[in-house]
Amino acid sequence: MKKNKTRSKKTKETAKKQKVKNQENKKLNTKTEQQLIWISYTAILMVIGLIFFKYLPMYLSEGNILYDASYHVLFTILLLYILWFFIDQKKSWRIPYFIFSGALIIIVSLQRIIAQEHNEVGIILALLIGAVSIIIPRWKEFMGGVKF
Repeated sequence: MKKNKTRSKKTKETAKKQKVKNQENKKLNTKTEQQLIWISYTAILMVIGLIFFKYLPMYLSEGNILYDASYHVLFTILLLYILWFFIDQKKSWRIPYFIFSGALIIIVSLQRIIAQEHNEVGIILALLIGAVSIIIPRWKEFMGGVKF
């Protein structure tokens, strides 16, 4: 009789642990799905920005211009944004990651200016498109304030 009670107690504990594990997995899947949605919206907004501020000006001016938005800077911002979801798991990595991201964006921007592929206007356009593309899908979070 005691064996059955012990087994039933263990079974109940196991069932509770499994239920908690399933809830955690569900939360993880929901968080991952939300992150993928944010990344998708951000990428779509960046493509729209590139169409209006890179390809349309190039088409209208019929040549190689310097003031079009930089694809290289936007692509760097998108990659850093995707990497952010992995870095965000550890709070101690956040500030060093922001420093690394800023340095990388500055290096890519300066390289594009030195190579005379873009001027300051093109770089600023790319930075604005990147920032707006990240902020719009997460507007509610940014209105609540940015936390580090």
